[in-house]
Amino acid sequence: MNSIKQDQLAAVIGPLFDQVLMPIAQRMRDVGVMPFPLQPDTSWLSYYVRRKRSLMSREDFIGASCMDSAGLAQCLAAHWQALGRQELAAQVGQFVAAAGAAQALLAEDTLSPELSPYVYAMF
Repeated sequence: MNSIKQDQLAAVIGPLFDQVLMPIAQRMRDVGVMPFPLQPDTSWLSYYVRRKRSLMSREDFIGASCMDSAGLAQCLAAHWQALGRQELAAQVGQFVAAAGAAQALLAEDTLSPELSPYVYAMF
């Protein structure tokens, strides 16, 4: 990705941090809640969790995905609500809009089937 695309991508994603995430994090800190853990939780005996299933099934590969913005919005909102992060869940539309803009921006880069003349190909 060239630097112009990186700048455009930063312009799309940057406001999410400045206008959404940073104010939410500050409000959480103001009431004594850390937005992210800064160290391991010493009350846990171990972070190791034994898996209930050790093999994947066909359904694991064909499950619902977030290929479109409606799916992404639904998955993000459900995840944040399950974590009790209602303020984030209320902002899901901004995240979906930024993801869509970033996806469109990155989709503009098309790969050429031609091999660059600067690459030495061995056949």
